[in-house]
Amino acid sequence: MKKKGFSRYKWREDLGTALLALALALVVWVNATYQADKPREDAFPQPIPIEVLNAPSGLTVTNNPANSVRVVIKAFSSSWASLTPSSFRATADWKGLSEGVHRVPIKVTCSDRSVTIISVQPESVYVQLERVVKEAFEVSVNIEDKDALPLGYTIEPPEVEPRFVSVEGAASAVARVKALVVSVSLLGQRTAVERMVEPRPVDEDGATVTNVKLSPQSVRVRFDIQKKLNYREVAVRARTKGNPARGYYVSSVSVEPATITVFGPPATIAAMPGLVSVKGEIDITGATRMVVQRMELDLPEGVSVYREGESDPQRVLVTVEIDAVKGGTTIELPLQVKKLQEGLVAKLSIPSVDVILTGPAVLLDDLQTSMLEAYVDVGGLGVGVHQVKTAVDILVSRNPKLGDLVVTSISPEYVEVDIREAPPPTPTLTPTLTPTVTQTPEVSATLTITATMTPTLTGKRTVVPTPSLTPKSE
Repeated sequence: MKKKGFSRYKWREDLGTALLALALALVVWVNATYQADKPREDAFPQPIPIEVLNAPSGLTVTNNPANSVRVVIKAFSSSWASLTPSSFRATADWKGLSEGVHRVPIKVTCSDRSVTIISVQPESVYVQLERVVKEAFEVSVNIEDKDALPLGYTIEPPEVEPRFVSVEGAASAVARVKALVVSVSLLGQRTAVERMVEPRPVDEDGATVTNVKLSPQSVRVRFDIQKKLNYREVAVRARTKGNPARGYYVSSVSVEPATITVFGPPATIAAMPGLVSVKGEIDITGATRMVVQRMELDLPEGVSVYREGESDPQRVLVTVEIDAVKGGTTIELPLQVKKLQEGLVAKLSIPSVDVILTGPAVLLDDLQTSMLEAYVDVGGLGVGVHQVKTAVDILVSRNPKLGDLVVTSISPEYVEVDIREAPPPTPTLTPTLTPTVTQTPEVSATLTITATMTPTLTGKRTVVPTPSLTPKSE
């Protein structure tokens, strides 16, 4: 019996020793793990976006509350490496809020439960809510660049579709809206204009009102530009005769105004070219300085010039600049059309322009027309008759030294460009060869030779074969 009792006590002592050893081992392991992966308290480096919950309907925010928060957390080193902004959720519950200003607390949670949120900045946000209202406004049209439309053209009242647009937003913002305005430019336009434009809500001072929503967001604006039959815009050109004094050259020829509006009988106006000249030529023989002369326009009978505030509108001021020779030349270049819209064709009133260049004489002596390019840029222009400014490019890519040349004058400065819609392509007829079989009767011939005896004076007999053809039908 003693032996059995001793064994029972021995077993208990061994179990206690084992449990004590296990506990000590666990403490050592926990301590080692803690030392290897110590928790760290620090600010999370990225902001956490705020998610609004239970936003009340019929209300809108009129201030700018914070849309993100910064947090300070405590987490194990192993967790820091895996944390991203999506690991956190910051929420602001607007349930039960009414019109006015409210302080809403921010609640932040983390998907990693081992992470402790120490602090949140800001802890709450102030939200100002206002009632949402909707009001309809009639759209008004503001026509820009009215002065860009030449005399002789009239603008019909614009058409807007739809005429009324709804403005929705906070009551205070909608109350500031006094009008909806669309702006349309007339620059380069000579015919009807139709565009989709976004209206702009403005207050009584013309400033744009923000934080409102328009429905629809854009409207169609259309207005007609009508040309009076007895008016026309034309360019003016002046020419010189003679040569300046030795060692001088003509550096530029300019006309003021460069374009004019003429009026007269509709048939005469329609037959006029897009360019008029002055009567005669300016004599610059022996000139050593600028020559300025007021010259009369060479106009058809019955045609006059319309210019407000001018006592003598039939005359223009021509200025010929004379400079000392550094090197100058006048060259005639063919005129090209650039940036013409697809589906349109353009016709120029003149095929070429006179270009005056200055620069080193050695370059001017070898200058060729292929090194220069004269053109009119019709980009953005629609169907109609336009006065377009001429331009010249020096093709430096073909000879870098050409960069020393300078275009000092282009005459005329403007040319008339008649832009029209391209005619539809003409269909091309393609002949088709169809073979026809005609039966022809076959004819064969049989050759029959007949011998005829002809006597001769020598007494000899000569046999002359006479062939005959006998047709044979099959």
